Amino acid sequence: KDHTVRFGFQVFVERTISKTDSTVFGTNGVDDDGNPTFDSTPVKVYDGSGKTGTVYGLYAQDEWTPLRNLTVNYGLRFDGVSEYTSEKQVSPRLNVVWKPWRGATLHAGYSRYFTPPPFEVVSSSALYKFANTSSAAEVMQNSTVKAERDHYFDAGIQQQILPGWRVSFDAYYKLANNLIDEGQFGAPIVLSGFNYRKGQVNGYEVSTSYDKGPLSLYGNFSWSRAIGKDITSAQFNFGQDDLNYIQHRWIHLDHDQRWTASAGAAYSFFHKSWHPLRVSATMVYGSGLRADGDVPNGAVVPEYATFNFAAVQTFKNLFGHSFLGNTQIRLDVTNLFDRAYLLRDGSGIGVGAPQYGLRRTILTGISQSF
Repeated sequence: KDHTVRFGFQVFVERTISKTDSTVFGTNGVDDDGNPTFDSTPVKVYDGSGKTGTVYGLYAQDEWTPLRNLTVNYGLRFDGVSEYTSEKQVSPRLNVVWKPWRGATLHAGYSRYFTPPPFEVVSSSALYKFANTSSAAEVMQNSTVKAERDHYFDAGIQQQILPGWRVSFDAYYKLANNLIDEGQFGAPIVLSGFNYRKGQVNGYEVSTSYDKGPLSLYGNFSWSRAIGKDITSAQFNFGQDDLNYIQHRWIHLDHDQRWTASAGAAYSFFHKSWHPLRVSATMVYGSGLRADGDVPNGAVVPEYATFNFAAVQTFKNLFGHSFLGNTQIRLDVTNLFDRAYLLRDGSGIGVGAPQYGLRRTILTGISQSF
């Protein structure tokens, strides 16, 4: 039977340099709430560091077709990281694709994953430079962020109902050790990584699409849950009460959104002529990300829905020269009805500032192929 063997390797060498110059107040210059007093004097705190790290890996995979309608992919990966943490892992994977009857495709698989942590971290030496100042952390613990190690399971089916019309269902489950999350801590939009000792992510997706002639339609609907327990690195970013609560209890991750949906339609006018015009409209819905409630990340921000519009006018060989191809003029409008909506309210584990969705945005462009 047919075998297709693939293999490869990768090596990344990267260097990160961090320089900060902060203005803070000494603890004798602030009141009990941390606000500067009338006679307080600001002081400068400078910190700088640099480090070079390496991420490397290699893989081997065999695509085997034991039967005409059955394909099996199996292989191994070896990954390693040598940065602030030095770790490595051998990861097996197996995936089966079966076409049991006409128009149907079933798939199921298992993969072991190794995800290196982000290279941008705050060192303990930098943390202690802010001790006894107005910017001192409540918790002075700063364990090293570790690589995430996952068991990932996935299964699903796709069925063609009619010519051009497909429906699919997919389910997935991830069981993580040292689950990596990234949070925004402070006013700058700079993400910093940390680990949950345990993590679980699972969900379901249903989608449908129709594409025939000048008409295209699609719709997607998904449910998901992402939870974590026990923060084990970069603890200085959190309050002691939150750390104590999370240590023995599961909480929702800040990016956990229970329901998500999208839909769209497109139609090409004059699609058989030299000047086809394709018009499309799309919709995106979200039930809302997490916010602090009675427990960390126990509440949800309001749901939202946005609508977008696009038009692409194509002219085939507009200038009549053989070396010139198609000319396209396009218009894109995102958030068509200019609805203001909240993505995050600034509360919750890993969230340091409110964030809003993009307001109405109009983009135009022209392209010429050769």
